[in-house]
Amino acid sequence: MTELKTLTEFQKDALKEVGNIGIGHATTSLSQMVNKRVWISLPDLKLIPLIKVPDLVKNEAPVIGIILELTGDSKGFLLLLLSKKSAKYLINLVLGTVNETETFDEMEQSVLKEVGNIMSGTYISSLSNFLGIAIGLSPPLNIYDMADAIINQIVCMMSRDVEDILFINTEFTINTEKIEGKILIFTDSASLSKILDAINRISGN
Repeated sequence: MTELKTLTEFQKDALKEVGNIGIGHATTSLSQMVNKRVWISLPDLKLIPLIKVPDLVKNEAPVIGIILELTGDSKGFLLLLLSKKSAKYLINLVLGTVNETETFDEMEQSVLKEVGNIMSGTYISSLSNFLGIAIGLSPPLNIYDMADAIINQIVCMMSRDVEDILFINTEFTINTEKIEGKILIFTDSASLSKILDAINRISGN
């Protein structure tokens, strides 16, 4: 049986601190993008076994998945999941439209990619700078599908082993509308160990 991995309190606090740094940049960028005040928080962050991921992202309707590949010292993928309602709300704010169609046209997908760049890029940049390891991101790819189907596609794209996922629940409020997003970071065991070892070095462990 595979040993269940957990984050130490220091590792969890360090990753949350990185997230808070990234949130500051993301808040500014998103506020400019939608021309409204934005508040963002990270209410939950944990390391979970891949097999338990479907339970955390269950949704009876298709969702938007914004996928970015990790490059550099850590290999894997970062996935931002948004409900269709949340995605359309963000798009309508940016474009100044009222569009509740079932699909996403080219312009709407472009907006979502930019949102993915902001939300994911700020976290990864902060993580890279904080830990002193080189982590980059590829241009984003949008998928509109069931959450478990999107996750299965990512796992299939990874030729390396992946056992545990870094799960970050994020909430952002625009006006009175609260939007929940889920960030999942898929890495192979070696890349995850590299990230956690870098955190431990900061703590002197």
